Amino acid sequence: MIESIRISKNKVEILDQTQLPFLEKYLPIKDYREMAEAIFKLKIRGAPAIGIAAAAGSYLASLEFSDKKDFSDKIFTAITDLENTRPTAVNLFAATSKIREMIQKNPENISEQLYNFTLDLMNYEKIACEKMGEIGSKFIGNVKNILTHCNTGSLATYGIGTALGVIRTISLNHQIKVFADETRPLLQGSRLTMWELNKSHIDSTLITDNMAAQIIKKEKIDCIIVGADRIAKNGDSANKIGTFGLAILAKHFKIPFYIVAPETTIDRKIMNGDEIKIEERNYNEVRKIKDYPITSDEFKVANPAFDVTPSEMITAIITDEKAYQYPYNL
Repeated sequence: MIESIRISKNKVEILDQTQLPFLEKYLPIKDYREMAEAIFKLKIRGAPAIGIAAAAGSYLASLEFSDKKDFSDKIFTAITDLENTRPTAVNLFAATSKIREMIQKNPENISEQLYNFTLDLMNYEKIACEKMGEIGSKFIGNVKNILTHCNTGSLATYGIGTALGVIRTISLNHQIKVFADETRPLLQGSRLTMWELNKSHIDSTLITDNMAAQIIKKEKIDCIIVGADRIAKNGDSANKIGTFGLAILAKHFKIPFYIVAPETTIDRKIMNGDEIKIEERNYNEVRKIKDYPITSDEFKVANPAFDVTPSEMITAIITDEKAYQYPYNL
């Protein structure tokens, strides 16, 4: 299995996703500051994976501050720094919220508690991925041609993946073709999803984002399967920018549009997608590809990292517990 993160009592490592697909390199993370930077710079990414990364970062902070008189102040500051890296993915905040409760309830042996919590979270995500794969493959059924977006595999989780986990499970039953959007501006589809599909020996084809309509029509795409970073109570789902456009295409071509995410991605504290904070990232991610300029620095740029697909455009939301269908009351 591809491991997005590794942890032992004296070492934390992440698979540096900014180097893929050309270099498979595990990056040692020495303290919570390096983990916060790694999350912000997308060296580790994907909603479930950054939840685990935040837990591991909190563990490292507990080791660093264990003998400090102002331990609570310092570790809560560290947790806030980890939270400030990516505002949209709810899994990060679900993890840090539990960590805050643990520290407030029983600060004794907190490093041991946080280490075990991180391992438990990794195990939960692994089992959740397998359940999503099973539930999703049964619900979606006998499809042959699938379109997906961004990266939702082992790199984004700890296991076989969410949407890509369902795709992998479907591929065990019969031969499929997968078309992966490159996912501008940071190319998670071309760099990461294609890398994972190739490792899984699944027939896969890379397309640019603006080829989707033509590919759906020409290749007779049966369905679109994507992930999510935060899902509102009414089913509105935030995912990588470009997802909403695919949902519009699915509606036009009358094909199913599926969201796959663990139950922990559902934010039942918010009623709809209007309450989801959309991360705005550095303009240079659009102006450049891998530090290579593709346009002028003088031009104005917008760079929202996510968009929100309205619930009525989603055929089903598949989690590790069940497949929900519209109208949603999650």
